[in-house]
Amino acid sequence: MEKRLGGLVIAMPTPLLDNEDLDIPSFRRLIDHCIEDGADGLMILGSMGEGAALLDAVREAAIEVACEQVNKRLPLLVTVSGASTRRTLSYARRAEQLGADYLVTTSPYYYRFPDPESMLTHVSRTAESTRLPLIFYNAPGSTGNPVATDTLDRILQLPAVSGVKDSACQFGSFSELLRRYPDKASRPGTIMQGDESVYDASLLLGCDGLVTGGGVCFIRLLKALCEAGMQRDIDSAMSLQAAFWKGMTEMLLPDLPRNWMFNIKEKLADNGVIAAPYATAPFMHNWRR
Repeated sequence: MEKRLGGLVIAMPTPLLDNEDLDIPSFRRLIDHCIEDGADGLMILGSMGEGAALLDAVREAAIEVACEQVNKRLPLLVTVSGASTRRTLSYARRAEQLGADYLVTTSPYYYRFPDPESMLTHVSRTAESTRLPLIFYNAPGSTGNPVATDTLDRILQLPAVSGVKDSACQFGSFSELLRRYPDKASRPGTIMQGDESVYDASLLLGCDGLVTGGGVCFIRLLKALCEAGMQRDIDSAMSLQAAFWKGMTEMLLPDLPRNWMFNIKEKLADNGVIAAPYATAPFMHNWRR
């Protein structure tokens, strides 16, 4: 795999059975669906993939099935985030053993780590623990640990870090990071946007690509948006963003905080991609068809 990642990366949901074990046939269908619709990479066990909520045995099963089903057709990113550095290192080494192409880690979560040095130490130790390239996933809404732009920049410059996925929903900070590296070819790593509300603007400013969870239901549309943005086609990019955001809004509202995971999985089930929209409790778990 080349170190530089880019384009459209789908942060996949994890299809589950009613007992929260992996629905293997649905997972295989979902992987093929994403690849056939044009994804440039797949990310598993992140926020959309409920990685922090799954039993370790289910996590391992998901990695094994994904590695087998993807079969090197495109890059497979495995999220290895844990509440401590030691747990993260354990997840990282196991993901490498099972065949991942990239590792993804957030900051540790639950506990607060407000100083930049603790964050840098955690990321650098994770990055150096395996031979795989690492993507840092900036997701303070989930981890409770915000990362300042200067710290994100320092993380991007770590030798074993391949890039950053920024889902902080702080467009000013993201724009500043892009301003520091206007030439994609000379950036120390890839810079990818995870905030789905500003995909068009991010691409037009020169980000390397998109990472999307809810976008798993709109892959072809997002692929076109990605291409338009990278070609600096402003009108097309904005029009496609508007169409995507309309679809996302219709899918997720009116009760986004309560039902977002269920609604995304339900749409995939309605489209025949997965069997059922089961999610880890206490997400909306009992569903009606």
